[in-house]
Amino acid sequence: MNSDPSQIQMGNGRYRILCRRVVLLVVGLLVASCFAALKPVTRTFLAVVSVVVLMVGVELTADAESQLSRRERWRIRRAPMIKDRVVREIGNVLVHAILFRIALLILPRPRAPDHFMSEILRLSAGVALLYTAVEIIASVITLLFLAGGYSLPPVHRRPIGARSVGEFWGERWNIVVSAWLRTFVFMPVARRNHCVLGIMLAFLASGVLHGWLILFAIGLWAALSQVLFFVIQGVAILAENRLRIHEWPVAVARAWTLLILLATSPLFIDPGLRFFGL
Repeated sequence: MNSDPSQIQMGNGRYRILCRRVVLLVVGLLVASCFAALKPVTRTFLAVVSVVVLMVGVELTADAESQLSRRERWRIRRAPMIKDRVVREIGNVLVHAILFRIALLILPRPRAPDHFMSEILRLSAGVALLYTAVEIIASVITLLFLAGGYSLPPVHRRPIGARSVGEFWGERWNIVVSAWLRTFVFMPVARRNHCVLGIMLAFLASGVLHGWLILFAIGLWAALSQVLFFVIQGVAILAENRLRIHEWPVAVARAWTLLILLATSPLFIDPGLRFFGL
């Protein structure tokens, strides 16, 4: 049986790429094994670095067809200082800083885990802290680059306006990471007519990346909690596709989205609050 040399060469190329990614993962695991003797904050920082290195390594070792498209790349461009945008970003920082402070004041201290309402209040404040902190960080980074004459694409696109869980994760929240997961996890599987499997693998990968960051700071169960959170998001998106959520009234679709995100948020928020001793 004759084999096409071009197909053999393509297969060997993909094999080499796979081997490089496995090596990157093994190196990351070996580096992580040295984290145990360090403080939790230092361990978490090193875990973040290892995740970023892994993601960049996957992008660099991917073939041209699998690399992030120009539209999806996080590009830094020269840009003039636009007064309206600067004012908008400063206003965004101030508003969310006030909300962040209110959430801190609401956070019950000392913590009373056996009291149901106290725990609900704690987790609700945690959601507010996460959302406002992300908005503040994104706006501050944008302002710093604008001050230097550069412009960044948005990291978020009004997440609160999402009409579905799929829209929230795919188009509005952390667009940089969602593009990476779509390109390197979802699409390779979806191209083989396994869209459902591709969605679940993408969210499992996201859960593992987030769980990796929290594993060395708090422990295994906290990491598994975050993995479960992302797996549930994948299941919710599959349910939305069956329920044809795009045909729902806007208000109902947004209520569904908030319900799913808030109902599952304790799985993600609680480890983060515990990391900061809250």
